[in-house]
Amino acid sequence: MLIPVVVSLATNSDDDKAGKNPGPSVSTSEDTTPAPTGTPVAPVAPPSATPSDTQSSAPASYEVVYDKEPMTLGLGGNPDVYAIDFDAPSSRHYSEEEWNSLKADAEETGAPIEPDLSYSNSVWGNLALRDGRNAAQLKPEHADDSAEACARRAQLGGFRSSQLWGSEEKLQVKTVFCILTDKGNVVRAQITRFIGNDPGDPPSQIEFTATMWSRSSG
Repeated sequence: MLIPVVVSLATNSDDDKAGKNPGPSVSTSEDTTPAPTGTPVAPVAPPSATPSDTQSSAPASYEVVYDKEPMTLGLGGNPDVYAIDFDAPSSRHYSEEEWNSLKADAEETGAPIEPDLSYSNSVWGNLALRDGRNAAQLKPEHADDSAEACARRAQLGGFRSSQLWGSEEKLQVKTVFCILTDKGNVVRAQITRFIGNDPGDPPSQIEFTATMWSRSSG
């Protein structure tokens, strides 16, 4: 009884190999797409901007602290110094002892002195930007009145000092100074008048109108 079964199975196997018994047909509706052999990889999204990237690309924002504030620098006898601190704001006269003490304290602490702009020397009239600041001296037609433009000009400027007497290029009324203070504020100071500008002497006073902006943290 077992022999016919074995023979029949062997015959079927031989027919399949010979192509005589192709077996059941495959339906065309059956999905014959081979299954993927690897693990699918999700698309990689481009890296998002970090907070520091966003902050560095964002334009600066400024707020007005004071607008067109009248200020005056006087000129005392040698070796006294008059100076303006735009951040305060304040204008003050310093004796030689006070000025030297102020500079000595600054050197000891490594911090800039408080005043931003000084006027001294009754013979020559030296207007000077103090250390730790940047400034540009501009003609009125080249001086924008926006904080952004003034800050940019101050960064690229090279003003350090000006001699108001005995110099071929004297300061003129309406001259504009764009200044970055040691506190990071932006100042636009324009000369409005010279007082006591006698021939052979520097002005006894320089009058300004000053606008200051602070950079917004937002």
